Amino acid sequence: AVVKIQAQVAELTADRNDRQHALRQVLAGADRASRVLEQLLRLARLDPLASLPHRGEIDLAELAQRVTAETNRGLDTRTIRLKTGDSPLLVSGDAELLEIVLRNLIDNALRYTPPDSTITVFARRQHGELSLGVADDGPGVAPEELPRLVERFYRGREASAEGSGLGLAIAQRIAELHAARFEVENLGGGGFEARLRWCCRSPVV
Repeated sequence: AVVKIQAQVAELTADRNDRQHALRQVLAGADRASRVLEQLLRLARLDPLASLPHRGEIDLAELAQRVTAETNRGLDTRTIRLKTGDSPLLVSGDAELLEIVLRNLIDNALRYTPPDSTITVFARRQHGELSLGVADDGPGVAPEELPRLVERFYRGREASAEGSGLGLAIAQRIAELHAARFEVENLGGGGFEARLRWCCRSPVV
């Protein structure tokens, strides 16, 4: 509906600047709709799966490094930090799906933190467990909303950025398929962290 209204404004207005503004809004609306449809289709493909369709050996440290480098090349004003433990950090899983999780978490951090926030992608081994995720030093989330973040289309009362509310639901579903836990928490010193955590080392096949 919004795209249609902006298209009508562009069609009817005689002012060149107003027409250009309306056309930019049409393009932005089309991009938002495309992202939502892409996420919905992704969930529709993931929901019926009982196990991973493609499984192999994945080094979480290498995956985090590659996704971070690719993301930074597309950013103009912000830089994503990388923090990894000693490589390799091996799990059995689907590299494409784990990349989707990481990109969704990075996208969330970029959308919902102030421009001067620090965003860190990490892959680590801690107490014998492996984790892959994203942390920031932004404002965090109201504690009562944390359990609801994985609900489909839920964006929180304070959410002001554009988003579909599907990214974390997809992350949780992919975690389930990898026998991992998807966890979100406010950090003690301020900020927010979302991660996949393998409670015990996932066997490599």
